[in-house]
Amino acid sequence: MKFSVPSIIVATGDTNSQSLARYDLEGKFVDVIASYRNENATPRGIAYADAESVIVAFDTTDFIDRVYFNGTKESFYGANQFNGNIYDMELADNGYYYAIESNNIEVFSSAGELQTSMRIPTTVGSCVLSSPRGLAIDANGYLVVTNQGGTDTILRYNISDPLNPSCVSSVAFGNNPYGVLAHSDGYLYVVTQGDDQIYRANADGSGATVIWSVDLTILRDPTAIKELPDGTLIVASSFHDTVERFDTNGNRIGTTPFIRDQSSTNITDMIILGGQ
Repeated sequence: MKFSVPSIIVATGDTNSQSLARYDLEGKFVDVIASYRNENATPRGIAYADAESVIVAFDTTDFIDRVYFNGTKESFYGANQFNGNIYDMELADNGYYYAIESNNIEVFSSAGELQTSMRIPTTVGSCVLSSPRGLAIDANGYLVVTNQGGTDTILRYNISDPLNPSCVSSVAFGNNPYGVLAHSDGYLYVVTQGDDQIYRANADGSGATVIWSVDLTILRDPTAIKELPDGTLIVASSFHDTVERFDTNGNRIGTTPFIRDQSSTNITDMIILGGQ
């Protein structure tokens, strides 16, 4: 993927901002791409579109927009069929966009057309969606989902045939998992809101070990976790309105937040675009 400027795009959910901000790969603020305060829309999920734009799913006022880095907003999907509790969004290897809507996962074409025949319903085999929060696409092209409800599970779906998604695995995880990252090293990294920790787990969510234990002065109510081009992790701490940087063993990099400014309030999602 090529990008005009390698960037970190951050979605802020604070009612006083509700915006998308751009940072460089060193965590330095560049600009606010777009504000959605007038629309009373909280950005909840960001997915790749092209070198100049991202696709963003919004809650409160439910819709999906294409947002260009020059600030232009363009409707991607806005019909009333998308009206539940909206959370994360991902572009899958099969070319479709997947977005959490309550206890279902809706599917959209690259043209913004809702694919009702491809919807992932609440129950598929042993996979049961219960307050899903985070999405990721792993090295197999599987859709990985974190559940905050029920038994706090990590689910994986085979979506290679979008019309017939199947449950690959459902693993009990605990501690209210939220953000999930399928890292290039083959592990899953999961942030949890039940105990404010960072875990490393096998690709299916099993064998989880704590790599960052509780320190509420640094990490509290984590939401999003992403991989920088050098393999290190950035994690959004929504309580502190910061982004922290860690290595894959859970060591904090630096003694101050990687990102902390007026545009990092109540971060709901992040996406990293470009870099080597």
